[in-house]
This record gives sequence, C-alpha cells and structure tokens, in this order.
Amino acid sequence: MSEAVFIVDADLGEPRHAAALVEMLDHYMRDPMEGGQPPSERVKKELVPGLRAHPACYVYIAMRGEKAVGFAICFLGFSTFNAQPLINIHDIFVESSLRGGGIGKLMLDRIEAKARSMNGCALTLEVREDNRRARGLYRKFGFQRAEVGHERIPMEFWRKALP
Repeated sequence: MSEAVFIVDADLGEPRHAAALVEMLDHYMRDPMEGGQPPSERVKKELVPGLRAHPACYVYIAMRGEKAVGFAICFLGFSTFNAQPLINIHDIFVESSLRGGGIGKLMLDRIEAKARSMNGCALTLEVREDNRRARGLYRKFGFQRAEVGHERIPMEFWRKALP
C-alpha cells in the first residue's frame, strides 16, 4: 500500500525542507522538459538563501511519508487592474514516476487556498506549449491562456536575460 501524499508549507530554515527543495530542483532541472541539465553548484548553494531573503515567496513541498516527491515555488504579485494580490506559480514539479496521480492538483489546491485567504484575484503561471500533460492539468484546474480586452487578444510571456 502506498503512503498518502500531503503538501507542506516549506520552512526553508528547516534543514530537511531546504535539502528536499534542492534535491527536487535537481530532479526538475534534469527532466528533459526543463533542459536535462542539473543545477550548477552555485544554484544549489544560493537557492535556499535567495528564496529565504525574498519578501514575497511561498514554497510548498509534496511529501509521501518522509520523502519529497514534488514542489512549488510561488511569488506574491499584485494586479493593478483589480487592485488585489495574485500568486504567480513560478515553478511546479512532480516526480516523473508519480505524474498523473493527483499530486499537482493537491499543490494547486493549496496555492489557490493561499490566494483566497489573502483575497487574491488570480493565479498565474507559464507553461511550455509542448507540455501537454501539464497544460491538461492546468485546464482542468481552470487556467486558460491569458487574453485582454473585449477583443480577447492573447498575451505572450516575454523575457530579457541579464548576463
């Protein structure tokens, strides 16, 4: 019989949570969908202190017994059009062997509850166009491609890297 999965609000000052997050990030980055390369030693070293120093960060870890099997890193944002907070799901990951078993939904439920508790107006995230499984989960959860105005013009996610 497999153990139930539960979601914890990570305390990155707790060494077990910090280590679990770094381990999960390693799995996430090695996934072919994310480039297939492990995080650098610098990233492994600076991830937890950087997140701890961020004033508007929420980290959730999916646990199955004592083992981390997924995580979500979220940041508090603000909608100027609604004059309300929102939560951006920056990263969300579930171990590949456990995908499709409801863990992603459990994390999304927890994140939505957090947003509702602060009178948030939205959850936002980015997803690869070719990530069919994730897109299916997000659609079932109520996400849709962002569009603006009564003409429903699609939004794009743009990025400028700063070397």
